[in-house]
Amino acid sequence: MKTANLLLALEDDVLRHDVVCRLENSERHCSFDEQNPSDWRGLLNRVSQHRPEILLIELSAIKADLANSLRAIKKSAPQTKIVALHSSDDPKTILAAMRAGANEFIHPPFEETFEAAIERVINSNTEEQRPERRGKVVGFLSAKGGCGATTLACHIAADLKLQTGQNVLLADLDLSSGMVGFLMKIESQYSVLDAISNLGRLDESLWKALVSEWKPGVGVIPGPDAFSYDSAPARDELRHLVRFMRTQHDWVVLDLGRSFTEVTAALYQELDDLLLVSVLEVTALHGLKAIAQKLRDRGEDMSKLQLILNRTPKMMDMTHEDLQKILGRPLYAMLPNDYPSLYQAYSTGTLLPANNRLAQQFSVLTTKLAGIEAPKPQRKFSLFR
Repeated sequence: MKTANLLLALEDDVLRHDVVCRLENSERHCSFDEQNPSDWRGLLNRVSQHRPEILLIELSAIKADLANSLRAIKKSAPQTKIVALHSSDDPKTILAAMRAGANEFIHPPFEETFEAAIERVINSNTEEQRPERRGKVVGFLSAKGGCGATTLACHIAADLKLQTGQNVLLADLDLSSGMVGFLMKIESQYSVLDAISNLGRLDESLWKALVSEWKPGVGVIPGPDAFSYDSAPARDELRHLVRFMRTQHDWVVLDLGRSFTEVTAALYQELDDLLLVSVLEVTALHGLKAIAQKLRDRGEDMSKLQLILNRTPKMMDMTHEDLQKILGRPLYAMLPNDYPSLYQAYSTGTLLPANNRLAQQFSVLTTKLAGIEAPKPQRKFSLFR
């Protein structure tokens, strides 16, 4: 018999005692935790982090607008089923709760309603369960403006499709100055903010309408044309969006802009890798070290952080080992400088050609990220061996 994981958000002591007793004496084993619904922010955080299968919530404990409150819960954990508990079977209350997003409604006498409602929810979860796609999420972040994180994100996204044959999404989360749409020559009326504003009804069909196809197997969702910090998405909304992206694509490549922003802070735990890009300049290296220190201070998993030195000169004043000592971490990759080729490619609306030296270094980086064997360089034809 399938078990169930529940979160109880019950304020009334009598109601809580009755529910707990029923769960403890139920033939179906149900594990449960509790969260006081008077701490609404705490409840949303708990739901978002633990994503219980079922949330049993007391309607009278919801002090704000019912529809907005239940919608916020759905945004935090779309797969969580909401079971509303109320002291009466008033038809208007039942209808309001179901319209707001409740999956079941329970009222006294619980002998008639409780077990049956929980059973229906558990059975519906079983029917909906299927192997969920869980793509890998890679973020690119510049230590400061102009380090080339966007260029890397665009090329790596294209190369991931080429090298793995898997489905790739390139998403621009540099909300204030996103350049992905421009570099990839994507003309779309939709942006990541449209996806966030429709989180409550986001599904596969709507997602396909929001994402533009750059080439078969490579989708792009650009940043907004205009952005106001007054309309900045909440952390939970960003996390929910990236979690949804995982279910639709094998690879998700995020352009996170520059410096340590609220977006990076919100999404770091959702990333499989964060590629922090710097150039060999004092201000950029300082920014790189500052970002790494912020992540340490927050207690984040530092194994996700990979350092990339971009546009490295042919001759450097320090050794590779000296540079790593300065940064306090090993370098994941060092990429050469080829600004003229990039300028020419972007001016013609393309990415670098495959035979370009810098493009080949991007390809090596792609294989490292994907954990696949690097392709052997093709030998030029010659009459003499």
